[in-house]
Amino acid sequence: MGVLVWGWFGYHSMPQRKDPDIPVRVAVAFCSWPGATAQQVEQFVTRPIEDAVAENKTIHPGTASDYGVRSVSLPGAAYVYVQLAENVSDVKRQFSDINLKLNALSIQLPQGAGPISFQSDFGDTAALMLTIASPKADQTEINIRAREIQSAIESVRAKKKHTEHGVPVAIVYSFPRSISPATMLDAVQLFEQQADEQSILRTPQAISGSGFIAVDGVSDKDDASIHRFVEAFFQKQLQRSDLHPDGWTPIIIRDARDVRAKLTDVAGDKYSYADLDNFSDLIGRTVQGAPETSKVERRGLLPQVVYLEYSQDRLAEYGLQPAALGQVLRARNIIAPGGAFETGQRQILINPSGQFESRDAIGEVAVAKTSTGAPVYLRDLVKIFPGYQAPATYLNYYTWQDPTGQWQRSRAVTLAIYMRDQQQIANFGQSVDEKLSQLKQILPTDLIIAHTSDQPLQVKENIHLFLRALMEAIILVVGVSLIGFWEWRLALIMALAIPITLAMTFGVTYMLGIDLQQVSVATLIIALGLLVDVPVVAGDGIKRGLAEGLPRGVAAWLGPTKLATAIFYATLTNIIAYLPFLMLSGNTGEFLKSLPIVMTTALLCALVVAMTFVPLLGYYIQRPPARKESTIEDKRERGFYGFYNRLVGRAIQHRWSVLLGSFVFLLIGGFAASQLKSQFFPEDVQYWFYLDIWLPNDVPLSATNDTAMTAEQVVRKVIEAAPEGGTKEKGAQHLLTSVTSFIGGGGPRFWFSISPEATQTNYAQVIVQVSDKEATPKLIGPLQDELNKQVPGAWITVRQLQTNPVETPVEVLITGQADTDPRTESDDIRALRAIASQAMDIVRQSPGIAVLRDDWSPDSPQMKIEIDPDRANLVGITNADVATSTAAAISGNPVGIYKEGNKDIPIVVRLRPQDRARLSQIENLYVNSSQENVKVPLLSVATLKDILETARIRRREHFRTLSILCFPAPGVLASEVLAPIEPKLIALKKSLPPGYQLQIGGEKAKQVDGFTNLAVVLLISLVGIYLALLIQFNNAVKPLLVFAAAPYGAIGALIALAIMGTPFGFMAFLGVASLIGVIVSHVIVLFDFIEEMHEKGEPLERALPDAGIERIRPVMITVGATILALFPLALEGGPLWKPLCYAQIGGLAVATFITLLLVPVFYSIFVLDLNWITWETVGDRQGATEAEATTT
Repeated sequence: MGVLVWGWFGYHSMPQRKDPDIPVRVAVAFCSWPGATAQQVEQFVTRPIEDAVAENKTIHPGTASDYGVRSVSLPGAAYVYVQLAENVSDVKRQFSDINLKLNALSIQLPQGAGPISFQSDFGDTAALMLTIASPKADQTEINIRAREIQSAIESVRAKKKHTEHGVPVAIVYSFPRSISPATMLDAVQLFEQQADEQSILRTPQAISGSGFIAVDGVSDKDDASIHRFVEAFFQKQLQRSDLHPDGWTPIIIRDARDVRAKLTDVAGDKYSYADLDNFSDLIGRTVQGAPETSKVERRGLLPQVVYLEYSQDRLAEYGLQPAALGQVLRARNIIAPGGAFETGQRQILINPSGQFESRDAIGEVAVAKTSTGAPVYLRDLVKIFPGYQAPATYLNYYTWQDPTGQWQRSRAVTLAIYMRDQQQIANFGQSVDEKLSQLKQILPTDLIIAHTSDQPLQVKENIHLFLRALMEAIILVVGVSLIGFWEWRLALIMALAIPITLAMTFGVTYMLGIDLQQVSVATLIIALGLLVDVPVVAGDGIKRGLAEGLPRGVAAWLGPTKLATAIFYATLTNIIAYLPFLMLSGNTGEFLKSLPIVMTTALLCALVVAMTFVPLLGYYIQRPPARKESTIEDKRERGFYGFYNRLVGRAIQHRWSVLLGSFVFLLIGGFAASQLKSQFFPEDVQYWFYLDIWLPNDVPLSATNDTAMTAEQVVRKVIEAAPEGGTKEKGAQHLLTSVTSFIGGGGPRFWFSISPEATQTNYAQVIVQVSDKEATPKLIGPLQDELNKQVPGAWITVRQLQTNPVETPVEVLITGQADTDPRTESDDIRALRAIASQAMDIVRQSPGIAVLRDDWSPDSPQMKIEIDPDRANLVGITNADVATSTAAAISGNPVGIYKEGNKDIPIVVRLRPQDRARLSQIENLYVNSSQENVKVPLLSVATLKDILETARIRRREHFRTLSILCFPAPGVLASEVLAPIEPKLIALKKSLPPGYQLQIGGEKAKQVDGFTNLAVVLLISLVGIYLALLIQFNNAVKPLLVFAAAPYGAIGALIALAIMGTPFGFMAFLGVASLIGVIVSHVIVLFDFIEEMHEKGEPLERALPDAGIERIRPVMITVGATILALFPLALEGGPLWKPLCYAQIGGLAVATFITLLLVPVFYSIFVLDLNWITWETVGDRQGATEAEATTT
């Protein structure tokens, strides 16, 4: 009872996870350098950071399968990723050392670059993702807006006398009420002019009101033509990023009574980005208070900005420069101490006013004087309005289904919530839910809070699934015991021994700090057959003792102890077979670390139970058989035992023919095994999968968002057309649950094997959640096909979640080490691209490719401003003046901070949109001197030149590396893609010029490393088992005889994989390797019976079948129990465990035949033919004794 309570306590106290906790020893250093090209960033920022990082001595050695230091240099930004070696235990200390080195480097970087930001927690995986999204504007808001707009249009039209041919048409744009329509008048006037010139609208007239602005006129154009004009105007006359993100799509109104219906069709989100910022901040701070929460990160925030938009001519009227506005604002907007004044016993702080209390106060700042001395205020020179960062660099969207069944796409902010170490995931989920429930009375009731990644739910389901498989396996094992012994008492002992063993195992593993996750629970299922083996042997010994007439106490003690040596060595060999797996390195070793620990613990617990609890239970439960047990002589002649006796006898007589036949079996099995496909690790089957979307480097965020929207539509279309399965999440109505998109970078690391992409406008990650995880693999193929057809110009890959991180299934790495001279960098890049082009042509020849790209992308167009130093010097203009003026005009120049609550909102000065909408307008910019009050046209000191530049440079282990990335079509393995092209790639490698290297990475490199690692572990296991057998038998030959059965079990495992159509990968290799211990343990006990017969003096030809007869029942029971126990894991444990289960099922089935039939044949050959083992009968011993006596 104490053991059961201990086991219950250990089970409920163990930390629970879906997967083992795998430390990701990866950090990333980020450094910005605005205005620098990718090549400048590489030379002056990336390389120094790489060199500083490399000073740490614990960096992972770079190989084709993994990296130590890699980087990507982009225009204006550098990302350097560093990975520590697997054997590093003090990760935080090493990352702190690297951080100190980078801090020291920051002061040495070029002017304008830095500081370096080092993210040491880059490898942390979020336990929960909460996506906070806005619903669409409700009907109340739509009705209010519709009434105001309709009234304004009708009022204007009522005053007009329509003499023009056509019908009245109004183009209406709605935006937040916090924005004054006056800030848009310049753009509206330009729109009126363009519409009139192109005969889209005649007699246009602007209409404005709270939250909307419209242009009403007369037109004979249809709605499609007007829409095209509006879209073209936004693209050519304004930048799309200048449109307010909270604005609604413009509508065309002919009949004013249609306003409400038209607004309903285009209604935007109810809550603004600022609202979502506030909501998510409150939720994040609340959830942070949960005791199990370590940190909370927010993704998808769009920073607020206060814009000051100016006209160059307007500022010139007062002799002002944009930079002067910043000086005035900084002098006015201050937070500075005014001193302290002491009055007796009190001290009064002097607090000078000056900080902007409202946005309107910004416009009240006097910046100049008129000729009469009257002050000129900032509001008179610039348009002041609140907005958001433009262009945006990172956005988050959430696609959900409303109550009417329509799919809606809303702006969102995602919270990544991380759990503290050694915490119960169930308690974590419950604490977060409790914190969220506290906010129900504060947050809007219609605010969407979705669990877009939910580890607590995954763990609950996964643990339940594996525990159910464990219970099913226990029932099957007990059932096999009942059938095998055909005696309920002995089956009851097995039924009691298994829970006691498992309880003891849970107690010990809890003390060892093992988590409850899929590997530890699956190990118990795999171990069940081995756990049963020892009690079965012990119980069978008790049964034989009682049958021989021994008293219950003697039989209960003598039955197990009589075979104690054999049981001990059988257990030892199984432990030796599994324990070396602790030596596996890398993520694979971390993932499987609990397997050898739990297996060893379970085997030792089973041994303890067999030697203590089984005798105790046997004494109280077992009874002498009602009828006398059949003698060995009877068994030789009757039933199945008689058949087995005759079969073994004939096999021994024709032993060489049987041996030759077994070799034929090996050859046939080897041929079947050679046809197996290869896959390192299978992909996981979960409720989530995701899309990687890449576009050319020069694509803006708006275009990436458009591509992502198109991809989302394809996802909805394909999933809605797919047949729905029957394993939906509780409460799910449809197969598609939600779509969460991160535009401009990767989302949080919600799965340990996914490495989030850095912020870059040409990338998007779309996470798809379905209600039936079994449908996920079936959706990948149709989705990939449709995306390839319907989304041209983008590289979109549909990715399943992975058990073992392989970023790219097929990868060809081309590294250039010839850049010895900085002046030849362009030549080196051209050489890399040329080699990559050849490699891509080779890879393209392989069938079954879904997506093929390189990780640099083509060169991007850039406009280079070539400054004439002579002309610039003459007018007092510097290169810095040119860069500052163009950047301020186009992108904006921060000139101050406006504080609102706890937020610092930048104040940005920039040129008005109509003066910077087109690239050609750069020619009209003025350059302001920082030294004198001088302003000259840009073209007077510089010329503009269009060029192509490399916009992305990747490096690996300190050298430029261009990779060919290949993703197989669904259903095609990476090994199948690589096989036909690998010889050609090797030939290309041999032909490369000096200084260039080609490596095959991806799954192939991972598999080579993993299999090599496992082969070393297997060799250590074999040596360990051999030494144990050498000690047991005190004979160097008998262990070889034991090992002779192992190849047949391995071939049986491979045949089983071939029959089931399962690729050979790491887990299958693991299953084959672990078979050796099971096979050896069975042979050991058989040898013990053979030796027992030998001690009795039986002839070899009789002893071998007799030993098999005595051992056949426990072997059949143990193997049957093991095989049946593996079926629930194979069927319900997911694709990860299927290869291992099938390998062990096939291997054990063959090994049973080998143990009971071929081992006696091998033994007879060793004794009768090879004379490697001596066999003495009773007659031999008597003759030897008589001869000795005669001699004496």
